[in-house]
Amino acid sequence: MKKSRIYIKLIVPLGMFILAAVSLYILWGGRGGNASYVDMACGFEGRSINCVDSIAEWHEGLAFYDSALAASNDTLGSLKKLLWDFWGIEFAGAGEAATSENAVLPLKVLETKKSGCMGLSWLALMVAEKRPMDLSAILLPGHVFLRYGKVSNLEPNRSGFSYTDDEYREKYRKGPWTGFEFKPLTSAQFMGLAAFNMGNLYLEKSPTRALTWYRMADSFFEEYPGIEANRKVAKMRLPDHL
Repeated sequence: MKKSRIYIKLIVPLGMFILAAVSLYILWGGRGGNASYVDMACGFEGRSINCVDSIAEWHEGLAFYDSALAASNDTLGSLKKLLWDFWGIEFAGAGEAATSENAVLPLKVLETKKSGCMGLSWLALMVAEKRPMDLSAILLPGHVFLRYGKVSNLEPNRSGFSYTDDEYREKYRKGPWTGFEFKPLTSAQFMGLAAFNMGNLYLEKSPTRALTWYRMADSFFEEYPGIEANRKVAKMRLPDHL
């Protein structure tokens, strides 16, 4: 997940950005609602809310999952086979590669087959939304992982490898910790983190656009402290402050 002090080169065209922002507000309908992982995947890219209907690879993936589940009766195993075998998604790599737009937005992950923790988790949660299963995203400092049921952890950047909670605590002990760690994120909170990541992509080169994403992030997950911290940085970088 995108850390606040790491900046990424701007790659989203302004027209697409504005369309995405408007679409997301329409899709969600205000604070307190349940954001749809599938609809938001389309909205973040400024596509129509039913854009996945026209993506053949998405439908082929769901069909593969259904077939694998019917043959094995293993929900978790079928999901892992879909993500890392059938779709063949690989870790994009440490640093900027794992926090770029292509690694955050799930439909781009589906196209490029490269991802960081946010994009892979988002794509998995989309599947879980269409093929209901007990899957949730869990927050760590600068990272998210997936949890199936109550005990099965899946590491997005290691093809579903299962670290224990204690191992994660040790790996990320330096923090910063926010109080939201190890608690299942709501879909709205997850979208807030995704919008926060998108804002961070613009923070260095286009603070005005970053602020728009941070406002959106706040509408989803206002309690997340990184949003306000980075918003202050973006405001200081506006032309009036230079």
